[in-house]
Amino acid sequence: MVEFCPECSSLLRKKLLDGKSYLACICGYKQEFGSNKDEIQKNIQEKKQALDDGLIIVSEKDKISVHPLVTRECPKCKHNEAEAWQEQTRSADEPSTSFFRCVKCKNTWREY
Repeated sequence: MVEFCPECSSLLRKKLLDGKSYLACICGYKQEFGSNKDEIQKNIQEKKQALDDGLIIVSEKDKISVHPLVTRECPKCKHNEAEAWQEQTRSADEPSTSFFRCVKCKNTWREY
């Protein structure tokens, strides 16, 4: 499994320091190799059991957003954080339409 540095997002590489294995980054961050192994195994076992039971579990950490987060007030709940993306909804010589989705209530709105 590939892991990335939580501080600079660079790839963590396995290093041997003082007889112990670490995942280290060029920025200086390091974590002991296998330190979260028990948590990963527990997560895998829970998902296997759910699949055996015919269920699919999607936890909060499994969700990924491909859209950047922006500061924009939701017209429905007034929360000020939203995902943003643009689409070309009219002819090519006109500007794109900006879409926003509130991260709290999932309300979606657009601005021309």
